[in-house]
Amino acid sequence: MATTDEQNVHGCGLEAYLDEPGLSEGQRRRLRLFHAVEEVVNDRVEQLCGSSELEVTDVAVLVVSPAARRLFWRSGAPGARAAAAGASASVLLGHRERLHGFLHAVLPPADEASFDPYADLLAPSPPQCVRVLIVDEGSLTVLNYGAFVTVRLDRSEMPQA
Repeated sequence: MATTDEQNVHGCGLEAYLDEPGLSEGQRRRLRLFHAVEEVVNDRVEQLCGSSELEVTDVAVLVVSPAARRLFWRSGAPGARAAAAGASASVLLGHRERLHGFLHAVLPPADEASFDPYADLLAPSPPQCVRVLIVDEGSLTVLNYGAFVTVRLDRSEMPQA
């Protein structure tokens, strides 16, 4: 029998949630897509927050599957669909309100929609998290991700060496 430590090999990692019984196959597919670019997302969030005044809780990440690119970027080139099959996911990140505007401009909600599918972007994420939207050809999955810690140092308060 496996011990608790052996059962929690993945800890709080994304892999631990892929077998959750409440997830649909589409949600699993989108989470696997995010897992494939997770390291890139982490690096880019660090870079963005470290080089700007943007707070982690105001960062939003959009992950677009290769098959869903045509929904965002109208590529009429012959063979674009076949080329997308071998491509990796596209990752965009920025301020959550700007991403909300971008999504409404390029992929507006249906006229008959009773709610804004991107409304989660209007409020900051929970502490130390970023909001992630994962889009594939079937649907959209929204999640809060991470445990980012930002430390801002004021050089004027640091001792001189």
